[in-house]
Amino acid sequence: MRLGSALLLVVGFPVAALAQSSVDSLDLTGRTNIAFGLGLTGSSQAAVSPTSVSARTTSEVASFAFSRWVRPQVAIQISTSLVGASSDVGVRGQADATVPVLFGFSYSPRALAITPAVRPYVSVAAGPYTHFFTDALFDHLSAGTETHAGARFGAGANWFVAQHFTLSVDGHYHAVQRFVQPDAPATNVSGFGMSLGLGFSWGGK
Repeated sequence: MRLGSALLLVVGFPVAALAQSSVDSLDLTGRTNIAFGLGLTGSSQAAVSPTSVSARTTSEVASFAFSRWVRPQVAIQISTSLVGASSDVGVRGQADATVPVLFGFSYSPRALAITPAVRPYVSVAAGPYTHFFTDALFDHLSAGTETHAGARFGAGANWFVAQHFTLSVDGHYHAVQRFVQPDAPATNVSGFGMSLGLGFSWGGK
């Protein structure tokens, strides 16, 4: 019995140690992340005149994204954001905003991992960009939407600070054709931007 136990210990310990050492700490499979982003770039303009107050913000203002890693380095993503918005309040009231709903994926290569917790990535997503517009003048009120297909290309890094807490920095480019509506000024939301994200994550290994 003693000899059998000793043999089991001698053979079993290296096998168990090898199994533990083979665990891939960079494998993100099964992890889910919900993130809220805030735009860091773009321009904001405001103007006040005797008859009106106007404001306009360009670039990505805020965003929400759902990510699910289906492979060790690949996640599928669904996201939406507010890209550019303006308002003009006075004798005539106008407001507009562009909201995309995008479907895509991100790739976090092991070779670029700074640590198991800091994972650079690239991403691409595509879907409809919808421009909402309202125009009010005395007893006249008009509203409309215009939708074009577009895409968002991104690169950045996720930092898994704790088991359920993530931070991210993201550089991106929105590519969509100009919006032109009869009652609204031409609007172009294509361009580069950066955002800072705060996320809640769970699952994974």
